[in-house]
Amino acid sequence: MPVNILYCEGVAKSPDVRVIGAIIPPGCIVRPIGSKQGLAQRILGARDVRTGSTVAGLRDRDFDNDDNQPTATPRDWYITEAGTRVALGWYWERKEIENYLIDPKVVKKALGSDAPPMEEYRVALTASAQKIGAYTAARITLSLYLSHRPSPPYNSWGDERDKKEGYRFPKDKGLTEVNCKAELNSIIRQYEQRLASPKKNPIEEFERLLPTCCQGGSRFVNQNYMTFFAGKDLLYGMRDELSRFGFDTPVVFRERILKGIEETAEDVWTWLPEWQRLRDFISTVEL
Repeated sequence: MPVNILYCEGVAKSPDVRVIGAIIPPGCIVRPIGSKQGLAQRILGARDVRTGSTVAGLRDRDFDNDDNQPTATPRDWYITEAGTRVALGWYWERKEIENYLIDPKVVKKALGSDAPPMEEYRVALTASAQKIGAYTAARITLSLYLSHRPSPPYNSWGDERDKKEGYRFPKDKGLTEVNCKAELNSIIRQYEQRLASPKKNPIEEFERLLPTCCQGGSRFVNQNYMTFFAGKDLLYGMRDELSRFGFDTPVVFRERILKGIEETAEDVWTWLPEWQRLRDFISTVEL
């Protein structure tokens, strides 16, 4: 039977829940559980006790080492238990929910006549990606290094921009290659000292990833930064331009888009191919 309970990250009224609620078919309920930690076990536990229901999960992609070209399709999410591969659901192809909210197609549809001039907005988005290329490479490097390690530190830094979400983003001078290398080294050095971890030089990995996050690189070309870069970082990277467009802060801009999604009479899932495919998967795939 189709999926009728979909677990996801976030809390009630969080951006993830609000977007997913506009995409899923009738008869499917969204159940946010907060942090992604333990999401897989919650899904498996719900399957054990909710006989007669089809339970699946949807999670963020986050940073990874896969720079294959985007296909506008949610990715299958599996884990291995007792030597058997178990399907849990899907994860977004793009890094996080903001990557979809700032898509020019979504912005234009959600904001209507209040949307920024689209050509100017696309220029601002690309300029933001150029600005945060080194920072993104550093964040990916840190994520790969900390994968499966105990008590990892946050893989972002800078001034606190959103107290509610604990989101941090550097000032412009902190986005340079030199500063990103220094911050990367500092975070890993402190982590290794705290846990007596094996010493590792992250700069070689950073220098391998950096060209992929710059103009002409695999994570940048063809607007691939919309998939591989963090949507929140892209938002904050164009905060000055958003202000000129009439949106006081990136959070205000995001909220206006979410409101537009919730209030439109259109079929929101038709706005992006990946949203349509997710809806189709939920309706037809049996896990």
